[in-house]
Amino acid sequence: MKTTILPLLFALFSSLLWLYGCSNDPINNQQYYDMVANEKSLPENMHELAFKREETPHYQYLVRMADNQSDFEDFWMLYELIRQAPETHFKEKNVFFIGLHESGSCPSEIEKVEPDSEIMKITIATPDGNCTDDATPRTFVIQIDKAESKNLESVIIVEGGTETTVPLEK
Repeated sequence: MKTTILPLLFALFSSLLWLYGCSNDPINNQQYYDMVANEKSLPENMHELAFKREETPHYQYLVRMADNQSDFEDFWMLYELIRQAPETHFKEKNVFFIGLHESGSCPSEIEKVEPDSEIMKITIATPDGNCTDDATPRTFVIQIDKAESKNLESVIIVEGGTETTVPLEK
């Protein structure tokens, strides 16, 4: 009897752990974005196009939104992405290109995306450790449901605990 109950309890516990442990948003059990691309590239003229923080840290961000195929292809070329652009369904999604500089030894990742009517907050995570200060390129391309992103006017990027409000250019 004990030999059959123990495997059943283990299976039940494993199922519950899998169910509740694989969420991107533990509070609402939602993920607001899909990663389309993540490459070490930026536009050649990033310094001219990017939004620059006036206060320290002097982060630079280049954020663009594509809500149609033509803009999507133009931005894909602008950000100099290497792989072929995937199919995108613009009736349902908007696509965001986020360009920034990162440490070459500690690559950045998108930790969280929180759309909220006119502002979207994107949290960028950087691994802890001894990171070089060499400012290598990084472009994230994400897609978000149109219902969540149709009225956005700016993006707040949180990096290293610092919030930067970047005007959204379409």
